[in-house]
Amino acid sequence: MLRFSFEQLTAFVAVAETGSFSKAAKSIHKDRSTLHQQVGNLEIDLGITLFDRSGKFPKITFEGGSLLTQAKHILYQAQLLQNSGDSLAGGLEKSLTIYHDISLPISVITEVQSSIQRRFPSTRLNWIHRGREESIKALAQQRADLALVLSGVNAVLPEKGLAFTNLGYLPFSFFAHKDTLLGKSHCCNLADLEQNLQYVAENHMEVDLGKMLQISSQQAVISNMDIILSLLKEGGWALLPNHVVSSSLYAQQIKKLNVDFMNSDGRWAFILLTRTQQNIGKVKSTVIKEFKKSFKSLGS
Repeated sequence: MLRFSFEQLTAFVAVAETGSFSKAAKSIHKDRSTLHQQVGNLEIDLGITLFDRSGKFPKITFEGGSLLTQAKHILYQAQLLQNSGDSLAGGLEKSLTIYHDISLPISVITEVQSSIQRRFPSTRLNWIHRGREESIKALAQQRADLALVLSGVNAVLPEKGLAFTNLGYLPFSFFAHKDTLLGKSHCCNLADLEQNLQYVAENHMEVDLGKMLQISSQQAVISNMDIILSLLKEGGWALLPNHVVSSSLYAQQIKKLNVDFMNSDGRWAFILLTRTQQNIGKVKSTVIKEFKKSFKSLGS
């Protein structure tokens, strides 16, 4: 049986972190004399002196410092246990697994993650980067709770048991390195692109975005967009989401091409998929709302 209580550990940690019994009492909303008693009882129960009280302010001893990290860890785990119990009692999901396309803006992920962590601290979001077909398969097999993918040319078939929400459209443009011939050109035409190596993102091939815009006779399919951005310094061009370039380490090196056959950026739909026969819990419902909110801010 334990010889100490969580209240004693809380008092010990509070005094150690604030360096004062008075400040510690205010921080945990306890009476100063109560803290003195709890820390004193903990010292008796453990058989060691935690603080040197000979000066104006308590100074943690070597023994106290040795136990402080463990005390914090115990309190942290106890809080997690309590939060998990509250979540289960309230019917909240313990975790959600979200499959997403590599084109999903990182800003969307961080905004949703931050909001859910703040509102539901016991629920964990698992972010799995996969292509469109694998994401749909994982959702159908209940390995994923949500899937965010680029829209395909053909609509999702009803027999798959999926429901979708069009979150919005991501702008795409043609890009090349600023120091290449294409990058230095004031304006490019189809012939210019046909004569240069075209890098195609693998995930775009799954939604026919890559196939529809196979302009060059020289093509290389690359699964990682950072690799594409790095390879562009050697020449060639690529059709990429604007946000991928602007948020990358290569933002100052990669130039958006001015092409004479398009008056504005291209756009491709991003959709959120769920199973039609699934319970929408409180956390999942909130996640969906946060995705919609985040995509609206992208378009504003």
